[in-house]
Amino acid sequence: MVWKYKIDLEDKSVFSEIEQSRGIEIPEDLKQLVIDENAATPEKYCFMVGNNERVFGAVLSFNKADDDTVFVALDVVKDKNLFPFGIDPFGNYICLNLKSEEVVFWDHETDRIESTGNKLKQFIESLY
Repeated sequence: MVWKYKIDLEDKSVFSEIEQSRGIEIPEDLKQLVIDENAATPEKYCFMVGNNERVFGAVLSFNKADDDTVFVALDVVKDKNLFPFGIDPFGNYICLNLKSEEVVFWDHETDRIESTGNKLKQFIESLY
């Protein structure tokens, strides 16, 4: 997968800060995605949720001073079982369900959650 517009992660301790403040554990594969592709846009960006085609706009930035950060997303997505890691062009979030480890699409207007049916690695590989 080719990614564009990456912004280097400033501090890896951000993961433990978030884990402690939210009382969660961020999976290692998600941490690695952020380390490798913080704030980047995938070259292949479409994915399916049911019969609907969706767009993966970018990985959320884990740098506090950047635009479209995970910190804003964590304030918006109240369900602590959902961990937002991506955003689409319309303000919806792509999240990891921390219980099932499936990637889900979270609609910001309705709070509706739809599963992609894929784990993180499968989800990234399925982008087209």
